[in-house]
Amino acid sequence: MMSAEDVLAVLDLLDRAGIEVWLDGGWGVDALLCEQTRPHEDLDIVVRAESLAHYGRTMSDHGFRLFRDDGPYNHVLVDDGGRLVDVHAVDLGTTRTDERGVEVYGPGGLPYPVGSLAGGGRVRGRRVGCGTPKFQVASHTGYALDEDDERDVLAVHHRFGVPLAGRVRAWHEEEGWGVLDAANFRQDVWAHFSAVAGETFVEPVVGQAVTFSVEEAEQDGYRRRAVTVWPEGAGSEAGTAAPLPSHAAE
Repeated sequence: MMSAEDVLAVLDLLDRAGIEVWLDGGWGVDALLCEQTRPHEDLDIVVRAESLAHYGRTMSDHGFRLFRDDGPYNHVLVDDGGRLVDVHAVDLGTTRTDERGVEVYGPGGLPYPVGSLAGGGRVRGRRVGCGTPKFQVASHTGYALDEDDERDVLAVHHRFGVPLAGRVRAWHEEEGWGVLDAANFRQDVWAHFSAVAGETFVEPVVGQAVTFSVEEAEQDGYRRRAVTVWPEGAGSEAGTAAPLPSHAAE
C-alpha cells in the first residue's frame, strides 16, 4: 500500500532531483479532493518524457527496481518495502490530433489530452499537480472498472460537477422512464422523463448519446438514478466542470 507519507516521500525525492511530477490514478483523485478517501495499492505519477531516464536513475539509486514494464513510456517500480510507483511519461513539447479528433500530447510519450494535467490539489497539505476533474472522469472508462474506480468517479462528479457520459440503453415512452448505459459504471443508471433537460422536451432514443448527473439511489433494482439528463442534440448544453476549490487551486 502507498500511504500519504509514502507519497510525500516519493515527491520529496523527485523534487530534490529536479523532476516535475503530476499525480494520476487514485492518488490523483484524492489530491483533487484534498483528502485521502481510501487505501491505495500504488502511486500513479506523470513525468516529462525527457525526464524519464533521470527518473529511472534517481529511483534506482533509492532502492527501486523494475516490477512491470508496460512499454517505453510506462512502467512500474517497486522497492523492498513493497511500495509501487507507476510512472507515465508525456511529451509536453509537441501536440497532435488523435484518431478521435482530440488534441493530445506526443508523439514521444503517452497521449494525454492537452490541458489534462492542469489540475491542482493537496496531499497532507502539500500542494501538488494532478489531472483535472474532467480528465479523471474521462480516464475512468474503457477498461474493467472496479468498486474503487466507481467510487473515485462519483467523488469527483459530486465535488466538481463534471457530467458523466453514456447512451440510452432502453426507453419506455409510455411509462416515462428508461436506463442509461454509463461509461463510468458497471451497472446501468435509471432515468425518469422528468430528469431530461433541454430547451424543449425531446424523447430520448435508444442508442442516443447523453451526458448526465447521478445520485446514489435504489430504483427498480438499479443502484443509481439520473438527476439530470442532457440528450445529444436536445438544444441545451450539459454542465461543465466546476472550478477547483480555492484551497486546491492555490
